[in-house]
Formats: sequence, structure tokens, C-alpha cells
Amino acid sequence: MSSLTALLGCQTQSTKQIATNNSNSDTIREEKPFINTTSDSLRLEKRLLKLSKTKYNGRPGRGAMCYVPLEPKLVDYVCSHCGNTISDKYENITVSTIKSIEYIVNQIKSLGYDVVLDKTEYCPHCSQREIERPELIFKIRFSENSDYHVVYSNIVDSYRCLYEFLTNGDTYEGRYGTEHLCNKISTIQNMTGLGKDLR
Repeated sequence: MSSLTALLGCQTQSTKQIATNNSNSDTIREEKPFINTTSDSLRLEKRLLKLSKTKYNGRPGRGAMCYVPLEPKLVDYVCSHCGNTISDKYENITVSTIKSIEYIVNQIKSLGYDVVLDKTEYCPHCSQREIERPELIFKIRFSENSDYHVVYSNIVDSYRCLYEFLTNGDTYEGRYGTEHLCNKISTIQNMTGLGKDLR
């Protein structure tokens, strides 16, 4: 799993290991009463197990080989928590990537899931340190009394995959076309913390 995590460019970690001050977090939080319970995580575990046993008989998607112009890098990022403007150029993310991920996380939140999107790594004032390659910090939990499962990820497709999984979809539109969730079990495990017993 660790090699997969490295391949995805993501890093998971327990909330107890994170030295992030919640009062300084730039977050998206669930404001309505928490409606998901442990039974919901059990339902999702069963769904993940079923997906892991599903064989995809179609042809694997192939990425386009044509030149794709790069988007402008994130410049003059304004922290929505403290209002500071940071003029650094981050090579690992763009403005539209952040906006896309924010939109997807808000969609997941609207389903009733307890999720948080923390962007404080992009603000030296809020994170209290300079980070060379900052990442978005995504947190999700399935009961009020559990710890958040935490993922460091700037990968839009991982969030799209998660959203479709939570809405009982079988596919999602990835960067290079339609992707089937039965081929993305490891991504779902990484984004949810579920399915630890799957091999």
C-alpha cells in the first residue's frame, strides 16, 4: 500500500499525527447534523468488496498523446482564512485544480458526509512554516466518535473517483476519459481508509 500511496502522490496519516492548528485551518466543514453512521461505513465496505471482485472486460483507457498546454501556475494565492497574499509559484498545482477539488469536496459534503478540505499548507502564516511542495489535506470520517481519515492529495481524479463511489456510481470521467471504479480500488481505499482487509 505504501508504494501505491507514493505512486498516487498522496500521503495518508492519522489525525493524531498532524500538527495542524484547527483554528488556523482553511476548511470546508459539515454544518448540518451528522447523518452518516458506522452502518454507512459498513455499507461502503461491502460495496468496495463487491467492486474489488468485479472484473472489467472492456478495453483499458488510453491517454491522448497530443500536446496539452500547461495551465498557469498558482500565483498570488489569497488565503481565505487570514487574507494574506502569497506570490510564490507552486510547481505542483494550479488555481483551477484547487477550484475543481473544492467543488468536488463541497459535492461530497452535500451528500451528508463529514469532510474537511484544509488548504493551510499554501499559507506560511497559517501553517507557520514554508512548505516547498504544499498539498491539500482532505479529511473524512463516517461516525462522530471516530478519528478523521486524512489524505494529502492534489489529484483531482482521486476526488472524482471518491465522489462516484459515495454516490454508488460505477464510472467517473477522469483526465483521459471514462474510468471504471473496479480498476480504482486502491484509490478508493486511500481516499476513505476503508477496505484495509482487501488484498
